[in-house]
Amino acid sequence: MTLKLSHLARQDLEDIRTYTLERWGRAQWLDYYRDLVRAFEKIEADPMSGRSRDLFRKGMRSINSGRHIIFFSPVDAAGGEPVVLRILHQRRHLPAMVYYDDLDGA
Repeated sequence: MTLKLSHLARQDLEDIRTYTLERWGRAQWLDYYRDLVRAFEKIEADPMSGRSRDLFRKGMRSINSGRHIIFFSPVDAAGGEPVVLRILHQRRHLPAMVYYDDLDGA
C-alpha cells in the first residue's frame, strides 16, 4: 500500500516546506520531512494508530509529527485505504476547522 495524500494535504506539505525553508533553512526542513515520513509509515503500518477524531468526521484519526497534526481517514475512492486529509500546525484552532476550513480534504 502507498499512502495517498489529498490535494489539501499536499498543499499543506508544500506550505510547511516553503515556510520552513524561508524561516529556518534546508536542514530544518529535512528534519521535519523525515519526521513526517516516519508518521506516514506508521499510518501505513497501522491505519488505526493515533487518536480518534470522530467528532470531525466518522473514522477520522490523527497522529502528531513534531508540531504538526496529520489527519487521516479511510476513503471509499481509495478503496477504503487511509488517506492523509490535512497536515496542520498544532496551534490551529481545530474545532473551528469543521466550520471554517475544509478538514475533510477528500
